[in-house]
Amino acid sequence: MTQRPYRERDLGKHDLNEYMLGCYLKPAPKHLEIRLIRLISAIEMDSVNKAIKQIGDFGSCCTLYEMCEKNYQAILSYHTAIKNDFPSNRHRSYEYMEEAFQEMNRLILNYLSSFKTFIDHLTTRYTRLQRQGYPFLADYKKITAACYDGNLPYRFFSKLRDYVQHRGLPLGSIHIDEKAAPDGNVDINISICFHRDTLISDYKKWGKVKADLESQPEHMEPLPYLNGFQSQIQLINLVVSGMEISLATESWHSLNKLVHEVMVKYPNGKPIIGRYVESGREKQKVEVIEFPFHTMRKFQEKLKEVQNFQNRRNIEGG
Repeated sequence: MTQRPYRERDLGKHDLNEYMLGCYLKPAPKHLEIRLIRLISAIEMDSVNKAIKQIGDFGSCCTLYEMCEKNYQAILSYHTAIKNDFPSNRHRSYEYMEEAFQEMNRLILNYLSSFKTFIDHLTTRYTRLQRQGYPFLADYKKITAACYDGNLPYRFFSKLRDYVQHRGLPLGSIHIDEKAAPDGNVDINISICFHRDTLISDYKKWGKVKADLESQPEHMEPLPYLNGFQSQIQLINLVVSGMEISLATESWHSLNKLVHEVMVKYPNGKPIIGRYVESGREKQKVEVIEFPFHTMRKFQEKLKEVQNFQNRRNIEGG
């Protein structure tokens, strides 16, 4: 709920705490005029609040996934940056490699933390919804179990989060080798590795992942595992987004209907819901509830993404 500057002359006298549908207009750079269209009953306002909360819950799930995606992209970007930045840091190669080792570990820790938060949030959410009669928990458990059972990188990174909680930094080493190339340039090779034997010996709760690790090379380059893991997070996100869309569709339509009602009368306005409250000395001010336009647009984008995903699965028979 936010408050904006407004022109007193544009506001009539109304009963306190009455909700009204209206919009902002912008006649001058430093002021916002408010135009009010109609009263909103207490029953209708209760429905509006529930719709805003439901759209907010949808947005929270999207944001948690986007944090995973951003942390993933940050690792890829920094991996490339190490190679590009090394030539200008050759005079301090030891210090640079120490910094790169620390930074790459930091980025991986952030990534694992965002994944854990994403998964834990969904588990808690669908467990609570199960108690309210929504049948999403079984499907959620089904997709996460399929990712765990059918994808080695997903199993490894899922357990790696527990490893770092108990044992510390996940990466074992980072090296850069320079070799003269036939064209006279210098080839720079980055070697960033998990150490298989260290991972196994330092942690006793790998479960079935221990056998996975034993089948891997001694020095495990992280990017192939990282890419495989992120593909599974993307899959989980698409499946749960379908669930979230089914929960939020009615709310999206009800809010969009109110927005449309305003835009028909004031095409250049920004729809709001206002309420008059006391501001001292018998004056009134307008307390404003803004529509969650960003999340409502995200809903439309995610709906198209999920529809495309479901169409592909139907074609593939998945």
